[in-house]
Amino acid sequence: MFIGIVGLGGKKTPVIDIFTHDLIEEIRVRFSGKNSPLQEWLKSLRNIPAEERKNAGALINELKNEIESCLKHFIESWRNEAEIKKLSQENEDISLPLPNINIGSRHPVMTVMRDLLEPFQRMGFSIVDGPEIDNDFYNFDTLNVLKDHPAREMQDTFFLASEWVLRTHTSNVQSHAMMERKLPLKIVCPGCVYRNEYDMTHLPSFRQIECLIVDKGIHLGHLRHTINEMLNAAFGRPVKLRFRSSYFPFTEPSAEVDVECQQCFGKGCRSCKHTGWSEIGGCGLVNRKVLESCGIDSNVYSGIALGFGIDRMAKDRFAIADLRSMLDGDVSFLKSFALS
Repeated sequence: MFIGIVGLGGKKTPVIDIFTHDLIEEIRVRFSGKNSPLQEWLKSLRNIPAEERKNAGALINELKNEIESCLKHFIESWRNEAEIKKLSQENEDISLPLPNINIGSRHPVMTVMRDLLEPFQRMGFSIVDGPEIDNDFYNFDTLNVLKDHPAREMQDTFFLASEWVLRTHTSNVQSHAMMERKLPLKIVCPGCVYRNEYDMTHLPSFRQIECLIVDKGIHLGHLRHTINEMLNAAFGRPVKLRFRSSYFPFTEPSAEVDVECQQCFGKGCRSCKHTGWSEIGGCGLVNRKVLESCGIDSNVYSGIALGFGIDRMAKDRFAIADLRSMLDGDVSFLKSFALS
């Protein structure tokens, strides 16, 4: 019906050059509007004998569907041609190169955190989170840090109202997990911790990663293997480690872990205080008192725990002299890690 109009004289003329929006609306009203012949035929069905009404209604409905289909196809063709014509009249050259856009980069701490979590996920650990503002029962008491322990003094801990503190380590998540989850446990917890220290190797707010395994027959061999897997992922290559006997109230025996300084490679520099080593965290077997305080039978279960500073690992991996540089917001400094 409409193709005949558009193709008059055997010559194809674009629909957009013949019809306007108003003309299309006029055609629609004429053929399918309230006063169209089609509607009149539908109204007249009641005057047709009953034996003929069914066939007549079917023919009218078939014609109605055909008209509506043609109208829909025609209107879509008109809109498409209108859009094509509009685009062809625009002068913008979409092939021109875009202006330079500053693309952000992942912060070195976030890069190390991502790489740290990968081996833990591969080894079947669950990634858990915990409160950064916590009751000192979970932050200290359950971890065998007694009321008179030096860690509770004001120079180390940010105390809030009553018995609430900004957590000083992610070990508070261990307390929650051991009291709330079923055994055996294999969890890892990355998160922010807070201490009242600020110099080139300490920050008042920094990130730790905590690992805890509690099961039957857990020993120091599991601890050594876990640390090796974690640090190889954090530094992207095998690194030299050193375990130093130490004391932590929540582990026994306890050790501190050092990695070879990645700026001087063991020769000694200002960053490593001329020792050739950088301290990154502590570890050990979970103290029996900690297990008992969380309702776990220490005669049946044992565990390993470690807590490492992610910021310090980022400092060593990327040879950053001063930890405070990562908090300065210096865009040029952060850009240097875009391809790291």
